[in-house]
Amino acid sequence: SHTLQELLSKDTIQVQLIPEKKGLFLKHVEYEVSSKRFRCSVYRRYNDFVVFHEMLLQKFPYRMVPGLPPKRMLGADREFIETRRRALKRFINLVGRHPPFSEDVLLKFFLSFSGSDVQNKLRELVQGVGDEFMTCNFAMQAKE
Repeated sequence: SHTLQELLSKDTIQVQLIPEKKGLFLKHVEYEVSSKRFRCSVYRRYNDFVVFHEMLLQKFPYRMVPGLPPKRMLGADREFIETRRRALKRFINLVGRHPPFSEDVLLKFFLSFSGSDVQNKLRELVQGVGDEFMTCNFAMQAKE
């Protein structure tokens, strides 16, 4: 069991909006995600958060993973983008302070990997590993 103060001190993660970049056909929003604990900053798009969220659900199927804000395809105005940025910050801080999630390689990877193709790399981390109850010590002892 952890105290609130212990959980809050695990990490402080900032999510800042990067000025819009224009792709070939449409512009996309990018965020700078900075972790005090891992002492680094990485750039993430909303879809990177979506894949990270999906991998957490896959690896921790019996835990309540915080939800993500909606994507909303068209007409993403400044107010919506700012509301979503705050929601992403809330999400990543909840995950970053949650005992099982905060100690998992997925979180460290999401907050520190600065290479390309982060979504496929996240999927590779989870692929073939099994969920937490198939890989924990109790599961190993229970197998005959």
